[in-house]
Amino acid sequence: LVASSYTDCIVVGGKQQLKMSTGPPPTKMRRTSQKTTHSRSYPRGVGLDFRKLAGLTLLSYIDHHGVSVRAEAPPSELAVAVARHFESMEVDEETCIGGFLQRLQEGTAGPTEYSRETAAFDGRAPPALARKRRRSKWAARPTEQVAAKVTRTDENGSWILASVQRFYADTETYDVQDEDDTSKLIRLPWSHVMRLSTGTEGCFHKGTDCMAIFPETTSFYRAKVSKDPMWKLSPNGNTPLVKEVVVKFEDDEDEQGRTPHRRVPSRYVIPIPQNYFYEESDDVDLTPPTSK
Repeated sequence: LVASSYTDCIVVGGKQQLKMSTGPPPTKMRRTSQKTTHSRSYPRGVGLDFRKLAGLTLLSYIDHHGVSVRAEAPPSELAVAVARHFESMEVDEETCIGGFLQRLQEGTAGPTEYSRETAAFDGRAPPALARKRRRSKWAARPTEQVAAKVTRTDENGSWILASVQRFYADTETYDVQDEDDTSKLIRLPWSHVMRLSTGTEGCFHKGTDCMAIFPETTSFYRAKVSKDPMWKLSPNGNTPLVKEVVVKFEDDEDEQGRTPHRRVPSRYVIPIPQNYFYEESDDVDLTPPTSK
């Protein structure tokens, strides 16, 4: 017996017979879902279309402002969450523009006072997933030259110049090639790879401890910046940058016991690992307090 709205269709001996129902229309069964529904309607009052942004860009906004989203949320849902948060924000235009100009002046070496004030912070470190997303966002790309640690010790020369072949976001590991020996791949964790300088960071001043490639080698050695860098405009004339850094290497004394000043392209001068991988959230207790 198959029921339609007002007619019962009875199949008898392969033939169909129609019979008008005298009773009330049969009640339709409705499916009930146990899944939590999430709004996917894009707010009409937002002029910006966040759906055009890359997923990592949306996640950066979400992590910075502490927007609540599901771990398995697709990009379309992330865009709606960002748009709704953006719509609810009260923005002081003068403060916002001031923060933008401050970032232009100070570069991208670290967070500005404006970014600190606008960031959501509950007194605890960001969750592991947010930290992993952040590392994936800033991971080196294929063919990019990097500094790679290829030994288990921290002795001079343990960091070498290498090129990235692939980054695995799920395990946060790299495949890199030694620039002096491209015959094999080296699998390294994310904490053993540092991106090189662009010359615009402005993080090296006289007296700063650093690591730099020793002349005519592809290995990084500990050094100290011996002169304040000279800023020059980029070839297009718009961006100030440092083209070279003057350093003194450790254990580089001549016969008279004097350590010479050596010029190294700023690209091949990097912070010591403790500074490069440092995050402010590392100073926060990673274990949330538990009630006794």
